[in-house]
Amino acid sequence: MPPMRTLLNGLCWLTIAASAWLGIMFAVLHRPGYERGLGMSALLVLQSLLVLAITNQRLSGRNWRLVAAGGAAGLAWAGASAVVKNVSGPHFEGYAVIIGVLLILQGLLTAGRLAPTLVGSSSKVHQFGN
Repeated sequence: MPPMRTLLNGLCWLTIAASAWLGIMFAVLHRPGYERGLGMSALLVLQSLLVLAITNQRLSGRNWRLVAAGGAAGLAWAGASAVVKNVSGPHFEGYAVIIGVLLILQGLLTAGRLAPTLVGSSSKVHQFGN
């Protein structure tokens, strides 16, 4: 397994674990707006599962790769937002920074891995990480 694919697989599984933990915390604590947190956690898990399926060639097709690329942009944005909000906010939570950085990395690696396949086979762009 190429090292970039191994790294992306590991990041996806870490994101799934972190999102499941956050989802459980949202469900147990029932703080205001917990439904939004549960929904976000579920989307992060679904995105990670989609990337795992595409990266490990369980799903193929341009449409799936487009959905995953859009989700990768969403992951990077959500991660960056979490880090900025946490660092500039009055209450620092270290786990939010760690999960935010994890989301940024997964989003960037997913985009880098999918970009060459979305450009087309006639392009001179080489597969990232292979």
